Amino acid sequence: MAITNYTKDQVFISFRGKDERNGLLTHLKSKLADGNVNVFTDDNVTGQRLENLFDHIKKSRIAIVIFSKSYAESVWCLDELVMIKKCIETEKLNAVIPIFHKVKVSSVKKQSGKFGEKFLALQKSLLAEEVNKKKIKSINSRIKRWKKALKIVTGMAGLTYDRKSPELAFVEKVVEKVNMNLANIATEEGRNDTIETTEVQLTQVIYNVSQLNIKIQLHRSKSLEALRLSYNPEYHNKRIDLKPSSPTLRRTASDLDHRDQYGPFPFEALMVPKQNENQLSLANTVPKQIKGWHNLHLVSALLFGALFVSYMMRSKR
Repeated sequence: MAITNYTKDQVFISFRGKDERNGLLTHLKSKLADGNVNVFTDDNVTGQRLENLFDHIKKSRIAIVIFSKSYAESVWCLDELVMIKKCIETEKLNAVIPIFHKVKVSSVKKQSGKFGEKFLALQKSLLAEEVNKKKIKSINSRIKRWKKALKIVTGMAGLTYDRKSPELAFVEKVVEKVNMNLANIATEEGRNDTIETTEVQLTQVIYNVSQLNIKIQLHRSKSLEALRLSYNPEYHNKRIDLKPSSPTLRRTASDLDHRDQYGPFPFEALMVPKQNENQLSLANTVPKQIKGWHNLHLVSALLFGALFVSYMMRSKR
């Protein structure tokens, strides 16, 4: 799988030179390069300040840490590891792949065995000739950071070299894992781009709808202002004329309620005929209902009387 078009350094490899430079590292860099994966190692910053190396770690997508038996004797490697841990916590790195090459995971995590011996020898060498209390305290703090970084990174899912299998086959497994992580990163970034694009498009739609709504309201206002109501109180029961404005038409509101003088139409003129119509309809409906109830009571009384007479005749028998 070829992974291309990344602006950042894709993969940073932390390793102990004397253990890996002429072996595993050479094969790994070659295989990654064949897949168009950008690789950065400390060889690229030889002679430069350590801070420059840290900047490249921050710009990387993935960090590969090759733990070997001599890794813990290098201050440079351990400081790289601390920076990698910080980048994990701040999410500057997308993934970290620990590789245990000819060393046990437990030995790295607990600083035991030959790996632990190298680490302890480094500590002693740093403290042996130091007499300044502040510097001793600073060195001890640095050692604690190394131990914490070793514990955090070894706790991540990695790959352990099997001495019985060919080294090139192991390199293929590492490359496969790197490509898998890069593919996941590309997918994640593609989804984020889609979300951002959708949000921009949605914002534009809302803006366009708002603009359309404003235009509709303006058009409606102008249309209402263009209307004039010709109204005569003497003929309000006959007709109400609502016509477009013209030089010969005007709106008269002198006989209307004062509330209508501030509105676009004389609502009282519209409502009075409707109220009269409703009152007439109610007046015609009520007597019919009363008459219906009267007839119902009469039928009920006759039925009750017939039942009572039938009961009395049966009693006499």
